[in-house]
Amino acid sequence: MKSWMRRMAMAMVLPPNPIPSISTQSLPLLHHNSIIPSFSSSRTTQTTPFLTSSHRRSFLSAPPCSAPSASLSADYNFSDFDEGEGDCVANSIQCNGSKVLLKGMTYTQLEKWVQSHGYRPGQAMMLWKRMYGNDIWAHHTDELEGLNKDFKKMLSEKAEFRALSLKEIRTAADGTRKILFALDDGMVIETVVIPCDRGRTTVCVSSQVGCAMNCQFCYTGRMGLRRHLTAAEIVEQAVFARRMLTSEVGSITNVVFMGMGEPLHNIDNVIKAADIMVDEQGLQFSPRKVTISTSGLVPQLKRFLHESKCALAVSLNATTDEVRNWIMPINRKYKLDLLLGTLREELRSKRNYKILFEYVMLEGINDRLVCFHPASVHCHIACQTIFQTFSSDTLVCPHTAVSIHGFT
Repeated sequence: MKSWMRRMAMAMVLPPNPIPSISTQSLPLLHHNSIIPSFSSSRTTQTTPFLTSSHRRSFLSAPPCSAPSASLSADYNFSDFDEGEGDCVANSIQCNGSKVLLKGMTYTQLEKWVQSHGYRPGQAMMLWKRMYGNDIWAHHTDELEGLNKDFKKMLSEKAEFRALSLKEIRTAADGTRKILFALDDGMVIETVVIPCDRGRTTVCVSSQVGCAMNCQFCYTGRMGLRRHLTAAEIVEQAVFARRMLTSEVGSITNVVFMGMGEPLHNIDNVIKAADIMVDEQGLQFSPRKVTISTSGLVPQLKRFLHESKCALAVSLNATTDEVRNWIMPINRKYKLDLLLGTLREELRSKRNYKILFEYVMLEGINDRLVCFHPASVHCHIACQTIFQTFSSDTLVCPHTAVSIHGFT
């Protein structure tokens, strides 16, 4: 992942002098042209073109002069993005026919479910560890060694272990794997496993089929929102990755919710999935190494910071409302002042918590020096940056020499 960022930084060309103004009338229409490694197909069960990951993963260049699409000037209805609205998946545990999906439960829910069938809580812990720990990652009752026979029989009749079906894996020259999963309803999602030569391998998971945000550099956004993923469908992406690829890429230590979809638009299932991932008796991901990325849904962002211990990333991509309104239409509802002000306020009550800002450089749109001029942004900037880490008083970029102040 960092190698892509370095290539992106090297390819970025900034004009020698600041450009006096940016008008959205002159902004070009973006065309999808991802600068990502080419993938060869392996373990293929069916040949299907890959869906491109969400806005956090697409780096585009635009033609020098073309007018924005007429559709971009349409009025957007963001009423569904208020807290508590727009959730098309219920909070109840999803069932597959007459069977319950085990990976849709937290440990507390699993323990209660096991007890409701007449078994001890200790059986629930043994089952939990075989699903998520002990290098087993069980997908079937046959893999539940050491469990009571009657308990295993009950599980085979009442429970389902798998929420996803493997469709295809493609491998890039740098070792990155792109995985296609089929859902029970026939829809398809994408997961990416990104190895690192320093021992930190990351799995990038999807949270929705499609996306409603319509960010102009995101191919997934062109699909629109088909549906939210359940907690089980999100968790199983990480389980599948560990089960299939640990022997090839080493331990998978990090999770980023930067695949298909806007995670905080599916906040109930995302928070639940993240809680399962960081459980100390299960997958045992560190909360600091599970990062949820958002385009800036402010009410859900506040709820996430109150309820989850996991890390947060904000897809910024512009330093003025004028540009961000066009690049990311959600900014028309939640302006930069509101977004950054909310972050500033929420971080006053959190200690040693940093937020990652993601900034995709789009040629001729948000890469000009005027985009980083103090008069046009909400902070004082010492030098140009691509990615930044946010704390209550300072932003520091770990990948480039950056220091940004003014958030106290």
